[in-house]
Amino acid sequence: MNVTKRWKILQIVAAQPGWQAVYGQGSEGREVNISNRVIICWALVETIGVDDAPRTEVRGVVQESNRLVIVGDLITTDKIGEQDAVGNQYFLGYNDPEAHKESDYWINQANLLRKATNGKRAEQRD
Repeated sequence: MNVTKRWKILQIVAAQPGWQAVYGQGSEGREVNISNRVIICWALVETIGVDDAPRTEVRGVVQESNRLVIVGDLITTDKIGEQDAVGNQYFLGYNDPEAHKESDYWINQANLLRKATNGKRAEQRD
């Protein structure tokens, strides 16, 4: 399962050195692993192919394997368990070169997002 939005790039701008996209990933032991990807450039994008009205956003562009991708809300889903989404890699936010260098901050953000996502899944099952 790969949940992503489709984007139309309207404009790109180079990113200043040091910007990163921060991701959290759940594991079997309910620990959160934090990883970073370097922002190569910023893109002004417009959503396409969604039921909602099109909207524009500024999103980072990162390298994933051998291609460039727009930073999205959910990257991959390897396995969905009863209690947790193990293997999910969630976008948590952007790491400004001057702020949020503490990994505890990002681990807290990942745990909050996991709780919210698991709550939504529980509601959908009911």
